[in-house]
Amino acid sequence: MLQKPISPRLWFVTLIVTLSLILMVTTTLAQAVSPTEAMAAANQNYEAGNYIQAIEIYERIIEAGVEDSALYYNLGNAYFKEGDLGRAILNYRRADQLDPRDIDISANLRLARSQSLDKLDSTNDEGSINFVRVVENWLTIGEASVLALLLWLLLCALAIIAIVSRKFRQTSLWGMAIVGVFLLAGLISIGNRLYNAHYYPPAVIVAEKVDVMSGPGGADNYVVEFELHSGAEVTQLESRDNWRRVSLPGNDFQGWISASSIEPVTPN
Repeated sequence: MLQKPISPRLWFVTLIVTLSLILMVTTTLAQAVSPTEAMAAANQNYEAGNYIQAIEIYERIIEAGVEDSALYYNLGNAYFKEGDLGRAILNYRRADQLDPRDIDISANLRLARSQSLDKLDSTNDEGSINFVRVVENWLTIGEASVLALLLWLLLCALAIIAIVSRKFRQTSLWGMAIVGVFLLAGLISIGNRLYNAHYYPPAVIVAEKVDVMSGPGGADNYVVEFELHSGAEVTQLESRDNWRRVSLPGNDFQGWISASSIEPVTPN
């Protein structure tokens, strides 16, 4: 039986499909290397004093799904140079979440906080006297989870030794007690952070100035309790339409502000 030759139409369709696949692969490869190139371009703009252009590029990299402490740190520096204190503190805090032990991030965050108009007590000052706070301020939640897993495995290993070896039973039991204390503290830290991140997420005021209202609405319906300015750090307590109920460190003052005036520290 004779086979029919491939029709010109089929050749054309095959060519289009092949070119499309080549284009898709090329685009994917380009996207794979573009964040590095974009970062270099943003850094060049920053060094040249073109902070607006640098900000735009950094933001595009973040929108593409890249999450890196250096990226947020550089973005915070660009906003700081532009005089946008709120977004500078916001991005320094995002960088600090990803790399809490970086001294440059901590130093710039302290500097930016010192220039905020609202002098609020930091909730992190308790860390030196609270072991759980120390863990939270020193380790990311991912690192804390890995450490908790290792402690659990060590606890299991000590339990096995205590069961099978009379010679080392007493030592293993003491070791289990010590490891158990650290494991419990780690689990409390992880649970506390996950709970607060979900129910009481931290946020930063990014508006130049915002009125804090007694209810979820404007001055026509509610009383202005007090004012907050760019860079003030708050905790979100409740959401209602385009309004957010927030509290200051220590929960001493609470009120409602417009949703557009704040940004969450943990990106949505």
